Amino acid sequence: MLVDAHGPAHADDVWRRFTQPDTWPTWAHLIQGVDATDDVLAPGTTGTVHGPAGVPVSFTVTEVDPELRSWSWTIGGRFAGAAMEHFVLPAPGGGSRAVLRVPGRSSALLQGYRLPATRALRRLVAPPGGTGSVEDVQAFDFAFAPSYAAAGRAFGITPATATVEVGPQWLYIAYGPWRLVTPVDNVASVEVTGGFAWIKTAGPPHLSLEDRGISFTTNGDRALCLTFHEPVPSIDPTATITHPGATVSVADPEGLAEALGLEL
Repeated sequence: MLVDAHGPAHADDVWRRFTQPDTWPTWAHLIQGVDATDDVLAPGTTGTVHGPAGVPVSFTVTEVDPELRSWSWTIGGRFAGAAMEHFVLPAPGGGSRAVLRVPGRSSALLQGYRLPATRALRRLVAPPGGTGSVEDVQAFDFAFAPSYAAAGRAFGITPATATVEVGPQWLYIAYGPWRLVTPVDNVASVEVTGGFAWIKTAGPPHLSLEDRGISFTTNGDRALCLTFHEPVPSIDPTATITHPGATVSVADPEGLAEALGLEL
């Protein structure tokens, strides 16, 4: 499961609110209060979140990376052992994206949390402005062929809902309701490809039965194929399937390769 929200708040401000437990009730309204061993999250921070009606949920922070603006935890209570990953990404032109990813078995347990989590992330990124400088994030549009556009529309895939963004640390792909998020350093290589059959690539993302790669294709002519050092989830809502590569039919494959710092 992956949910995300985009808003005008600067990524530094979102990161601060995301990692200071005493601010959580101000943007996550299901949280009534938090007891934590640290004022700012760090690996090994433990505590208790008090949810609706004061129901307590214990947590342990397992990883914090301020450079990537990412942190992870495991929670207890009725969802004992469930893991969650949290990321903050700068957005093109300023603003930010807040991302929550729940992998594997944990995702099946927490599907009911999708809607309240989305609402909370929207509030997290909503306050405008901030003190940091605008970070360089390049956005790449998909090139839609008419026949692919018609097939994708039924799945919520349009030029307004499909983009690839490359920031200083993160690669972000939106394709209708599907998302792929991974550090830029996880992209191992790139290659321009094409000649796709419409029946195999039009519509929603397609999973290769041969190598489990994922295709985000809006035309059959040209795309950029990315390979990853570590496979990345995207296609299924439980994040159980991971992909060693992704194909994206952006209008400027060469520009995307350059933004990723990789040679063709």
